[in-house]
Amino acid sequence: MFKPLDNPNKINHDKPIKDVYDFIIVGGGTAGAVLAARLSEDRRNSVLLLEAGDVGTAYTEWPMFTNLVYGSSRYDWRFVNVKDDGYCVGLREETCKLSRGKMLGGMSAFGRLMYVRGNKNDFDLWEQRGNAGWGYRHVLPYFIRSEDNQDPHLRRSPYHGVGGSLKVSNPRHVTSLAPIFLKSAADVGFHIGDINGESQSRFMLHQTTTLNAERWSTARGFLRPASHRDNLNIVVRAHVTRVIIDPRTRRAKGVEFFKHKKRRVAWARKEVVVSAGAFQSPHLLKLSGVGPCNELKKFGIRCLHDLPGVGENMQSHFGLGGVDFVLDKGAAEDVKDLLSWKRLLTSNMALEATGFVSSRINNDSYHMDWPDLQLLFLPEQLATDGGKFDRNRIGISKKLWKRFAPYKDKPGYRIVPVNLRPRSRGRVLLRSGNPFQHPDIFLNLFDDPHDLAVLREGGRLAERIGLAPPFLRLGARLNNEKNPFCYRHPAGGPDWWDCRSRVFPESMLQETSTCAMGPPDDHYAVVDNQLRVYGVSGLRVVDASVMPTITSGDAIAATIMIAERAADFIKAYWYAVHKGVDPAHYVSHHLLQPHYVHGDGHGKHVEYVERTDHVEHKKPEERIKLDEHVEPEESKQQEELEEQESEEQEDQEEHAAATGPAEVEENDVVDGDDPPHAVEVAAENEAEKTAETNALTEEAERGEEDDEDELGKMTGTDYEDAKEVDGHGQKN
Repeated sequence: MFKPLDNPNKINHDKPIKDVYDFIIVGGGTAGAVLAARLSEDRRNSVLLLEAGDVGTAYTEWPMFTNLVYGSSRYDWRFVNVKDDGYCVGLREETCKLSRGKMLGGMSAFGRLMYVRGNKNDFDLWEQRGNAGWGYRHVLPYFIRSEDNQDPHLRRSPYHGVGGSLKVSNPRHVTSLAPIFLKSAADVGFHIGDINGESQSRFMLHQTTTLNAERWSTARGFLRPASHRDNLNIVVRAHVTRVIIDPRTRRAKGVEFFKHKKRRVAWARKEVVVSAGAFQSPHLLKLSGVGPCNELKKFGIRCLHDLPGVGENMQSHFGLGGVDFVLDKGAAEDVKDLLSWKRLLTSNMALEATGFVSSRINNDSYHMDWPDLQLLFLPEQLATDGGKFDRNRIGISKKLWKRFAPYKDKPGYRIVPVNLRPRSRGRVLLRSGNPFQHPDIFLNLFDDPHDLAVLREGGRLAERIGLAPPFLRLGARLNNEKNPFCYRHPAGGPDWWDCRSRVFPESMLQETSTCAMGPPDDHYAVVDNQLRVYGVSGLRVVDASVMPTITSGDAIAATIMIAERAADFIKAYWYAVHKGVDPAHYVSHHLLQPHYVHGDGHGKHVEYVERTDHVEHKKPEERIKLDEHVEPEESKQQEELEEQESEEQEDQEEHAAATGPAEVEENDVVDGDDPPHAVEVAAENEAEKTAETNALTEEAERGEEDDEDELGKMTGTDYEDAKEVDGHGQKN
């Protein structure tokens, strides 16, 4: 095998590191890459992006070759769950692999590239739970803004975007089995159409984040064109060990990280943003003294703010593995095609089609377009590749492999039913105070028996579609080999299906909600609806961990949307600071309560930034009036309110010009307080900015002698000892 090219996207990285930046972003994954690109659009902002992983590899640019880097310590974080007797028992070491991209772009550069936004009811539920401004009508324009859809038909749809940074394409090449899957679904009674459009309850060939069959990650689409800006520094192989928080004011001041085995400190004039993902964002907050105090004290970490929700509420998408079918005739060409170089270079990691359906027990959304099951179609059964890729990627044990081995190298296909709205909740806990050691991940799958019932229904439906007449004409039959774990249960019965789910739950590598967004009275909320961490000023979390509930489908598109919104929040906040108005109120009024949003994603809410991206504007008749509940009288009242606020702002500016800039002291934050809403005044001249920089630099040079929480109190281990311990607590 040829040696892959490093940095295939030609990202400019590792410029000399300065002492002070306006914004520091921890994590260059799916969200961090978007956020760095957007914040650096304003040349006045200096941005430091710190990524613990590598810059990237050409292996992941051709999706099928991504299988070769799964499990690689260089490109994969190699997370696993804490062993539990209730699930993953048919996998190696009885644990589920929870791979994560250890490179710029994160899972967008490492996962299966599915472009699924989620269901409109997912986002309306967020808003109903007290997160104002996060309903579907608010987030749709951000999905559209990011997107550059290559499908000629969908480009004309008011639900899709053209000209954004994220390329979205139809599959370049599919086997002849994919259309048969769609025909079988139609025969059973399901609709075919766009799952990201008006209705999600449909089947379609998967759209992917690709262009000409090459992966289009956020590193490629957002970060590459931004990496040459002078005000953006992208530093890779820089492991952040904690966020530095002033214990008196409880304000995030900077970060501590290791680069080339040396401890470094970088300071933030404005904000620190944590975008490390659903496992590492709560881990970093806890190492920094923000989280459940009882847990932190056990590891000698000084608790700066007691926030019980950090690491809680984790939600995962898992499917029922092993619903495989074997073909006896008419498939020789498909197998030959499956293993051809043409398909290896153009396939979406063997995932060709999908469908969204409601199970018979979907009481949450009765008579609503809110499916609780997703069916994934792959044109190969697990042993078609001879056990070379899928078996190792998933981690199937020798005992479970006996069920698939008889069909080694045989043609077939499989359908994976996925539970979209799990009720069980996992946790991310500290294993130690060592920042180089992985946290303990408790999936807690099937704690709620409803999740087993959903997969039971999904398995039966997958068999029904997989044995529909279009497939039967190819000689299709179910893999009925005895399951070595479940043979004592009557085949086809509830216990048999539940056993299969516990033995072989197939991870979709989509965990969310460990730093969940919520209102102040939500005991487990970690961030507010502007993504600011409760109780600590100057600190936000921006990634999939802030989702209150997991979305219905792959989380990548929704994570990009969250990062796009966060960039606008941050820009608007500091624009308001510069103008001398209440920044929190300004963001709330202009971004979280839009009155009319255009389908092209550009409206009044982005008037304060100079945009560098160009989105093709749709014709007026194709625009969507999303806030339909606003009546004309209400709109008129809102216009009057805006005029009144504009007059008040002009009066404030005139008063400031006459009396000079106001002096505002930073408010101390006490336990339980909301993020500070006091007006912050930015330095208005270069002399003040230079003085601030010098002061921060002097503090860095003193080495923080007065900081009692040195390196997160790593319990006495130095860097070399810490690195000797791998993520699972074992000596290398």
